[in-house]
Amino acid sequence: MEYGIAINFLTRGIGLARAAELVAKAGFKYLDYTPALKNDDWKSSMREAQKIFDANGLTVYQTHAPFNRYRQYGDTYGVCLERCAEATELMGAKYMVAHGDEFDFDNMTFTPEAALEYNRKIFLPYVERAERGGYKIAFETVFDDMNKRRYTSRADELLDLILSFESKASVCCWDFGHAHVAFGKKAPERALRLGKLIECTHLHDNAGNDSHQIPMTGDIDWTATKAAFDTFGYSGIMSIEYAHGSIPAELKEDYINLSIKTAKYIWG
Repeated sequence: MEYGIAINFLTRGIGLARAAELVAKAGFKYLDYTPALKNDDWKSSMREAQKIFDANGLTVYQTHAPFNRYRQYGDTYGVCLERCAEATELMGAKYMVAHGDEFDFDNMTFTPEAALEYNRKIFLPYVERAERGGYKIAFETVFDDMNKRRYTSRADELLDLILSFESKASVCCWDFGHAHVAFGKKAPERALRLGKLIECTHLHDNAGNDSHQIPMTGDIDWTATKAAFDTFGYSGIMSIEYAHGSIPAELKEDYINLSIKTAKYIWG
């Protein structure tokens, strides 16, 4: 098993160069990295980042497409989605992770059927582009929030969306923390339903909320989870994803080291 980590969240207080150095020193080889897509100079900053990664022997394995459920991208969503696809191609990443939960709640009535078509319309050009580019769009496990139904928060919906493209470039990113919030103790069984469609991951823990903790600091049943992944023979990267930057700079090295140690303890 090889391990990766989302580096964007580790840079606060230490910068990208130091974060890359610590990640490589800890034994990580792969990165989840997305440039600052809202910035017009995103491409030049991405190239500088790539130089840092190359110098530390790190490979960008997956990117994360923008998602607009919280309206943080607003009218720039389409532009940033296009930029993310280009960044994925330029960096040679294998996966662009996406949330298949977009929906116009202001002007449409939610049904799973309407949400499926809404997301197909958005992502079909990107699945086709990924086919041509030799990478894949990995739709991520999500959970209901904001007191609104969230498409693909059910395993059958996620499966329906992935299969609807009829393409080997449409797969699943299993987010362990999100799955735990959505499915609780049934998460391992839901993973079995996706099976070999799961090709990349977001590894983190929680106690029923989306807190993105170090694995084994929440209450996910990792024994049952590993058994499920062993059953369908997962062979991809285990990529840790934290969604906060609150760890003090002085503790970052210990935090990163503990992250890979716990991941290795779980997966062996």
